[in-house]
Amino acid sequence: MSDDSGQDKTEEPSEKKKQDSREKGEVAHSRELDSLGVIAAAFGTLAAWFPGMTRHASDFTVRMIKEGGNNPETFISDPLRLLEDSMMVVLMIVGPLLAASALVAFSLAAAQVGFVWSWKSMEPKLEKLDPIKGLKGKVASKQAFVEFLKSMAKVVIVGVVAYKLAILWAPGLTELAWKGLDGSLLWTASVMARLVGFILLPMSALALADFGFQRWNTNDKMKMTREDVKREHKESDGDPHMKAKRRGKMMAASQNRMLAEVTSATVVVTNPSHYAVALRYEVGQEGAPIVIATGVDLMAEKIKDLARTAGIPRVENRPLARALYSTSVVGHPIRSDLFEAVAEVLAFVFKLRARHAGASAR
Repeated sequence: MSDDSGQDKTEEPSEKKKQDSREKGEVAHSRELDSLGVIAAAFGTLAAWFPGMTRHASDFTVRMIKEGGNNPETFISDPLRLLEDSMMVVLMIVGPLLAASALVAFSLAAAQVGFVWSWKSMEPKLEKLDPIKGLKGKVASKQAFVEFLKSMAKVVIVGVVAYKLAILWAPGLTELAWKGLDGSLLWTASVMARLVGFILLPMSALALADFGFQRWNTNDKMKMTREDVKREHKESDGDPHMKAKRRGKMMAASQNRMLAEVTSATVVVTNPSHYAVALRYEVGQEGAPIVIATGVDLMAEKIKDLARTAGIPRVENRPLARALYSTSVVGHPIRSDLFEAVAEVLAFVFKLRARHAGASAR
């Protein structure tokens, strides 16, 4: 199978593709499984409710005969009552069958595809008016071929089972004349139960096979070409070039914010040509010194230039600068094993401050 671009659909459908198809109502649903469940539910309910059905029917018949014979004008003067009584009896007889069939049909559909509500398949589309495409989809497709095979299989199953049972039970028809009403109903119910039972067995296999085919066919329809996969990734994740641009802008904004903090630093520890780490700590501050900026090469030069312009002390300590750069996170305290080395640097800076303050006072 290939699409309009000539590419083969070799890729398994993505979760987004499955979700889109589900929203369109394109799900793996076997009607044969629904039909099988409805038939089984209807005849099971019929077998269980048969005594109640006969009781309601006989009571209604007796009441009609008695009331009609004793007082026929009751029905002549009030035909609406006769209609209401008749409808109530019919509802009592067939109501449980309809309710059980509807419940089983809904349960089987929900078990196959979950709860799917979609009106998109009913939306008017011009492409649906194309007779050639419609004929191709109805005749020249895997789905049409499978539907034909299923129809032939059902005809064969029903025909063979009915023929075998007709030969087996035909002699019993002549005995119905000597049976009473109860006996005739019992014999008929027994034949019908056997007929339905022998039909449901092969129909169950057919329904399970159809369910498997529907799942495979739906998944096959949802398969994607490599171009479809690339397009979906681009739509969901964004254009890689645009993502790189956005990432670059975010990094630039983050660096600008970091450089703006350099002017509030207490000291900048440097490796003369490669590393620079700006620290903030004031006397009486709780906790360890905070790393407010780190940089290597060009970024380190920017940090040192800003510190020089702002008059922030710059202390050269190669091992400490490298250790701070490799272990620190901007906005967080320094690591505990660097406390002693950083404390010596800060002590030197505070001595410089005190010396400058004394010189200014003099």
